[in-house]
Amino acid sequence: MGGNLKVIEAENVSYDYPDGSAGVRDISIGIVEGDRIGLIGANGSGKSTLILLLAGLLKPTKGNLRIFGREVDKKNVEEIRKRIGVVFQNPDDFLFNPTVRDELLYVPRQLEWSDEEMEKAVKHYAEIFRIEHALDKPPFRLSGGEKKKVEIASVLVYRPEVLLLDEPTAYVDGKTRRLILKILDDFEGTLIIATHELDVAEKLADKFILLNLDHRIEAIGGKEILKNDELLEKAGVI
Repeated sequence: MGGNLKVIEAENVSYDYPDGSAGVRDISIGIVEGDRIGLIGANGSGKSTLILLLAGLLKPTKGNLRIFGREVDKKNVEEIRKRIGVVFQNPDDFLFNPTVRDELLYVPRQLEWSDEEMEKAVKHYAEIFRIEHALDKPPFRLSGGEKKKVEIASVLVYRPEVLLLDEPTAYVDGKTRRLILKILDDFEGTLIIATHELDVAEKLADKFILLNLDHRIEAIGGKEILKNDELLEKAGVI
């Protein structure tokens, strides 16, 4: 996809689930520092699987995957995860701490931030996500939209260089959706967003990877992909 420093490189990457079902097939892409990638495709095309692979959370069944120039292994996995943030489609798969404040502080505590740094970060992200009122509440008691905001805030708080998101605007109301889109639009690192919502992809990304229902790449390109109804229909998106 052009540029200089590749933060993620996949060469003929495939992934099969333990039951033998296909996750993705023959994926070859290079994601450059500062890229804003929209990963689009129908439900079942492999978007979520590809997000987990690109984040280093799944190991390819076949092919080679390098993150920051290295294959993920036991020696470097912790360092890589400090530099990459992942937002899952379902916040309940992510949130596990006793309170929202603890969610926001979980990674900064692992990174041994000072009390002053942590307090400043909590205040900032609680304010921009409008969750000040929820800081002392258990996450499981929040609405779906509030959970999503807490999940994204808990990732952004430690300032990852690369942010991968799986359907970040799914199942939220219009007000929350607008807020999330504004915050993600302001994110200054490398952004990879998996979504079936073409308007979300168009707003947040300028390069696109279209997956088809065979779990393969149908097309890679710019915003012309979003305007190509024949291509989108072939991939099962519309």
